[in-house]
Amino acid sequence: MTGISRAPALVLDVQDGYLDRLLMTPIRRLAILLGHMVADVAVAMGLTIPILIVGFAIGVRFDTGVLGVLGFIALAALWSLAFAGFGYAIALKTGNPAAVNSSFLLFFPFLFLTTSYVPRSQLSGWLGAVANVNPVTYLLQGLRTLVYGGWQWGDLGKAALAIGIVSLVSMSLCFGALRGRTRRG
Repeated sequence: MTGISRAPALVLDVQDGYLDRLLMTPIRRLAILLGHMVADVAVAMGLTIPILIVGFAIGVRFDTGVLGVLGFIALAALWSLAFAGFGYAIALKTGNPAAVNSSFLLFFPFLFLTTSYVPRSQLSGWLGAVANVNPVTYLLQGLRTLVYGGWQWGDLGKAALAIGIVSLVSMSLCFGALRGRTRRG
């Protein structure tokens, strides 16, 4: 669910001057971004469901049952929201569609420098060191524990902490860029 974002739509609003017109209304600035973010969460949840259906079709079963499936969808949606903040920050700061569209390429390597394809025990050297500090590693660990292994609260807590840290950074950048755009007016 990494990369699901309405930041390209927001940057078009910036370019067309629509965002400036919205900023002149009595609408709270936070509501402008929250509307986009709620849509992102809905899309992420909607895209997670077909992935789960394909998984069930090929024999994947959740050791955590229906609540685990709901937890899986929730973690995926929260990760999508946390990561989307970077795109919004770039959209608000630059107002450039090319910058927003290419921003995913900056973060793309971090998706592969994880345990997504190889168990952590098999990663050594610099790749192991990067995977150990990469928040995606802990997200994947939390998602995997919902599928097999049962309710491993330590792994789920690490996944939630990883989402929280990425959210803190991305949303700080995002809301800081909104404040900057509001001041520039």
